[in-house]
This record gives sequence, C-alpha cells and structure tokens, in this order.
Amino acid sequence: MSVDRLSRRRALSGLSTVGAVAVVGCLGGGTQLTLGVGPAGTRSYQAAHALAVAADRHSERLSVRIESVGTPSERLYSLAEGELTAAGVDNTTLYRASENHGVFDLDPIEPLPHQGFAYGYRELYWIAPASAAPDSTAALTSDQAVHPGQPGTPSRLVTEQLLRDAGLWDTVAIDNRPHAELPTAVDEGTVDCLVAVQHSHQTLADWSAAVDEAVGDQLAAVSFGPSFQSALDDAPNALAREIEPVGWTATTLTEPVDGWAVPMQWLWSPSADSDAVAELTRLAHDHYETLGEIDPLALGGEPEQLADSVVDGLTVHEGAAEAFGDLGSQNSDWTVDDAVD
Repeated sequence: MSVDRLSRRRALSGLSTVGAVAVVGCLGGGTQLTLGVGPAGTRSYQAAHALAVAADRHSERLSVRIESVGTPSERLYSLAEGELTAAGVDNTTLYRASENHGVFDLDPIEPLPHQGFAYGYRELYWIAPASAAPDSTAALTSDQAVHPGQPGTPSRLVTEQLLRDAGLWDTVAIDNRPHAELPTAVDEGTVDCLVAVQHSHQTLADWSAAVDEAVGDQLAAVSFGPSFQSALDDAPNALAREIEPVGWTATTLTEPVDGWAVPMQWLWSPSADSDAVAELTRLAHDHYETLGEIDPLALGGEPEQLADSVVDGLTVHEGAAEAFGDLGSQNSDWTVDDAVD
C-alpha cells in the first residue's frame, strides 16, 4: 500500500463513522453480504435496511450486514479495498470515479466496482420566482444569481457538471449559500433561479419544502434551453425526464416539468459471488412489498426500474446481469453476454 493510500485511509478513519449497525438473516452456513451505506436516515441506509429484512424473511442462504461509511466516495474506496461486498452510491459519484474527477484524480479507484440494481432516484428541476422566471435556461444571464445546489452535495455535483457542459457556468452568477439560507434568499429576491430536489417520485427534499413554505405561491418551473438539454442528453450519469412535482403545498407546480434524474444503485466488488448478487437482485424484484414496509421510498420492483441505473460503457456485475436477463428487463442496450469484461 502506498504512502498516499495510507494517508487517505487515516483521513477517512477520522472523518467517517464506520461500523456494523445491523446484522440480520440466515447466519448459519449462508452467504453474508456487507453493504456500505451512509449514516442512519439516508437513502442508502434505509434501502439496505429493507434488503436486510427481505433477506431475513425470504432467503434461505443470504444475510445482509450493514456498515455506515461516510460519503459515497469513501464507500467506493472501502469497496475497492475489500472492506465491503457492495456500496450504495449515486451515479454521479460512479461517473466521477470512472473519469478520475475530483477526489479520484490523485487516488483513482482500482478496480472500478461493478454495477448492480437501482434503489432510488434523485430528481432535479429548475424553479424561479414566478414574477421574473426566465423563459428557459437559455435566458439566464450574468445579472441573475443561480443556485445549483449546496457545494459538496450530490445535487450540486451533477448540476454543476451540466451547467459547465452546457457552457452556462461562466455566464451566470453562481450562488453558493447553504440550503438552509435559501428560503430567506428567495423570499428577499437575492436568488433568481435554483434547483429543486425530490426523491423517487414520492417526496420533496426538506430544504426544497422549506422554500415552498417560505415563499408561498411565488414559484414557477424553468424549462431547458438547447444547450442545457444537449448537455443532459450527453451525460452518462443523469437521465432526462419529465418530472411530476410532488410535495409542494403552497406553490402551484402541477404539470410535468423539464428535469433530470440521478439513479442510486448498489455497486458490487468484482469478486462478489455471482449467485448471491443475482439472488439479491431477484429478491428486490420479487419482494418489493417487503422493501416498501421498511423503506417508504423503495422502488416498485419493475425490472426496468431496477436496471435503469446502468451506465453504458461501465461493467455490470455478472450476477446482476443474469438476474436482469431472467426478469426480462428491456431497458438497457447491453446483453448478459457483454455485460461483464
């Protein structure tokens, strides 16, 4: 292990809360899968907890062990170093790791994890004060303060990526205030356009809900201009979607809006047992009602939803590919034969 890797591991041990927080399932003679997740209350934590319960109820050989490991990037490093079987990570983090962007520049992930099945989506769209809302992102100017998400958050990473690829990053005034300050800023007119976030078609992010409560019926959706649409179409980590806004009570956003979805998926160690990966993938499909009892934001179990997280050009784990094939997924361009290296 290199000095740089040792230094990074020491840093992670000081920044992360790492430890087993749940062990359930058939512990006698079965296969134990260790899933790396975020802190309690996060999407990956809830999704893993639901899988653990489903494995306990419905599998004769699988057990799921949950470990809380800080940030998505920290989970990828732990996965690469053999400390986890799988990790819950958003596709933006996976994409950045595959391109050696950000923290992965000086310390690339080797080998890259293999893709699995989705456990949720982060959905994003632009909103602005209705009285001065631009016709589209093409109408944004340097006189307007645009909030692309709080720095360091997953919503910020993908939105900044899209703005840069669209050539808009340097043509607007980027606002970097924390999410907690947005309700007051929008109410006072110091933020002209911002990203709203909701999860898996079901719930509005807390800070977006706070903006709704603060400004009342003063917001409107902002559609995409050609350059932003083109950047989104070319982004491997985000999916262009017409999104039905949910959770807005004071704001009237009833029609589908231009938006983008970032899948969150289970990424697997290349050495993970293929039969176990396939069984857990099928379990997410066959017993989605059990998952929903534990995780209100669990997906419905349709094969297309589970496979929709696959990033083209990156390896899919053999076990997941086998399960997708068995479940009849038609939502990806790859086949079982070419899903693995």
